[in-house]
Amino acid sequence: MSLTDLLVLHSAPTLAGLKSASLLSLQPLTERTAFPRKALEEKGLFIWPLKNISSSTLLLVYRPRSLEEILSSQEAVSILSPLGYDCSCLKSCLTRLRERFMTESFPHEVGIFLGYPLGDVRGFIENKGRNFRFSGLWKVYDNEDSARKLLDKWTKCRAVYWAAYSNGTAIEKLCITA
Repeated sequence: MSLTDLLVLHSAPTLAGLKSASLLSLQPLTERTAFPRKALEEKGLFIWPLKNISSSTLLLVYRPRSLEEILSSQEAVSILSPLGYDCSCLKSCLTRLRERFMTESFPHEVGIFLGYPLGDVRGFIENKGRNFRFSGLWKVYDNEDSARKLLDKWTKCRAVYWAAYSNGTAIEKLCITA
């Protein structure tokens, strides 16, 4: 699969503007194709490398405006500040997240960046991943009904985007301007 294939398959809700960010784990790509980075950046979608190890690369595919909005909330600040994040600066937060990925196996606060409900991120951290109500893309601790609706929306988006892309729609057309 190409980078573009993987981006559509795993980041459709972010392409659609429904989600602030997505994680993309890349193994060495078997197919190298041109990637329309500049066209996506013009639509407000950026890629930030989080971690490189010999066998894979972890990328954060994100929308700055959405992420800044989330990071400015009091609840996000209350979770991130004790972990050394300066929530007043997106680049500083992204740099700190990269540092945390280098020192932690998987820093759980990444859920904030990925647009997971803040109550669920806090619940995961406080419960050390236990005592959750249900598990989908993330473990739900707070509002189960709301989380199921959000998960449904993201899942449907992924199916619709993959179908459109598979039928020839270019990624630049799938990425909304935000």
